[in-house]
Amino acid sequence: MALISTDHNNCRKCYACVRACPVKTIAIKRGLPEIIEAGCLGCGQCVLACSIGAKIVHDDSPVIQKWLSEGMKVVALVAPSYPASFHLNSGQFVAALRHLGFSGVHEVAYGAGICAGEYSKYFSGQHAKTILSTACPAVVQLVEKHFSNLIQYLAPIDSPMIIQAKIIKAVQPDAKVVFIGPCFSKNYESKDLNTGGYVDAVINFRQLGHWFDSTEIAWQELAEQSWDNPQPDLARTFPISGGLLKTSGILEDVTSMEIVVVEGARRCIEVLKAIDSGDFTPKFVDMLVCEGCVMGPGMVSDKPYMVRAHQVAKTVQQSNHSVCHQEMRQVLQELDFTRTFQAKPVLKKTYTDEQVWQTLRETGKHNIRDLINCSACGYDTCWEKAVACLQGMAEKEMCLPFLLRQVPALTSSLMDMSSKLMLSMESINFSTLTLKGTTSKINSRNQHLEALMKETNTIAKDTLELANKVLLMVSQYQFPITDKQVPQLPLAPSDIEEIRNIAAQSKLQSEKATKAFEDIASVLTRLREDSVMILEQEKAIKVVTSSLEQIVATYDQLLNIGAAMASIGRNYV
Repeated sequence: MALISTDHNNCRKCYACVRACPVKTIAIKRGLPEIIEAGCLGCGQCVLACSIGAKIVHDDSPVIQKWLSEGMKVVALVAPSYPASFHLNSGQFVAALRHLGFSGVHEVAYGAGICAGEYSKYFSGQHAKTILSTACPAVVQLVEKHFSNLIQYLAPIDSPMIIQAKIIKAVQPDAKVVFIGPCFSKNYESKDLNTGGYVDAVINFRQLGHWFDSTEIAWQELAEQSWDNPQPDLARTFPISGGLLKTSGILEDVTSMEIVVVEGARRCIEVLKAIDSGDFTPKFVDMLVCEGCVMGPGMVSDKPYMVRAHQVAKTVQQSNHSVCHQEMRQVLQELDFTRTFQAKPVLKKTYTDEQVWQTLRETGKHNIRDLINCSACGYDTCWEKAVACLQGMAEKEMCLPFLLRQVPALTSSLMDMSSKLMLSMESINFSTLTLKGTTSKINSRNQHLEALMKETNTIAKDTLELANKVLLMVSQYQFPITDKQVPQLPLAPSDIEEIRNIAAQSKLQSEKATKAFEDIASVLTRLREDSVMILEQEKAIKVVTSSLEQIVATYDQLLNIGAAMASIGRNYV
């Protein structure tokens, strides 16, 4: 699982995470952020910037709880910044962790003291090149991934967490080691090939706080317990600005700027760029991506830096330990606290100025004056954002001014579409009523036609019978034609009368048939006219339906653009 992921169902597309990411390793795909872990520092700035909690941090708590439920030995290593997160004294905090099931509880501050000693020895070696501190795993990630040509400057010394974990593994090789602190990047360090195998799981103070909340602990009944490590003393100041220098005895020199403390990801990047270019050549740089570990993303506190630092400083002289330093001397002599690093450069394709300008023109930027660099998209400059678009990390719709310039045209289009929608609705209503009326007429005419057809059939049948009768009668008075004259037989009066009746009836039937055929022709004509009307109505309805589909599509587009603009506007800085 990725260290940090995004819950896309809750994401508001505000780009706050993009703005906060110091190395811009968050890509926007179809409006949604996706962390590219190959470039991630694990600094957690995106998590802190997400006000609705759409960023999810990997949590090892379930696997740790599983180990504890199975009766395994699990040792907790606690970062020295814990006093700024939990309102418990050290004895209560140790007791609370033991209540959760940890078999041992150690201060990473003890490992920090050893780490400071290693820095003191390394610095005294009078290296010709700059030394960059490596106690902060996010700094290591920053150099390995984004300034890999500066790896040679990284101090080859284990972090306090790894030093403390090596000590535990040397004494209890079968124990599971869990780091608890304010840092997300410790997850990367625990799995790094150059430092892995010593820390088995990592959780932050926020996750520990959730664990405490889900466990019924009678805090007032907890008896204070001791740490399972020797007294750390001054090393407890490691999470405070300049803590490493203070503990190691290396004095910061603000006059020559040869020994400096640099805090904050953006400031670290500035210094690394200056070192890379040769503009800045210090002897030693104590680098922290956070403004001191007390400001780490996993802290449980809303207090300002000075309050948190003071809460940590108050613990420096506290003594609550079950082990003395002499007992650890033999173990320490057998351990090696040096490490190596590996370049993991994030390769990014470069583009010509013309390619970048072509991308800028797509959002209405045609010259230098158009590059307003408002940072609403999350990038510091329009140029940087255009390059990100070319690299597939950003989308042109992220530009707030570009969207705002479209508002007048979109508003006009919306009003035009609204008018068309009203007309189309009226047309549909009229067409529907007309179609209903036409259908009713057709049904009536079909019934009339059916009756006429029945009447015509009857007339035809009667006419046929009369015709047959006349033919029969006439045939009685027909003679074959010969050379001799045959006298014509006179018709009987009754026959003459019968023929007259038949003729009269035939005339009447003919008149009826003619009238029926005229009616049928009239009905068929009206039906044809109605059919033409129906075809016209169908065409009209098809036109209206097509228009409606187009209007709905336009509405969807406008709504999407409006939502994007509203979202960016809420987070405009």
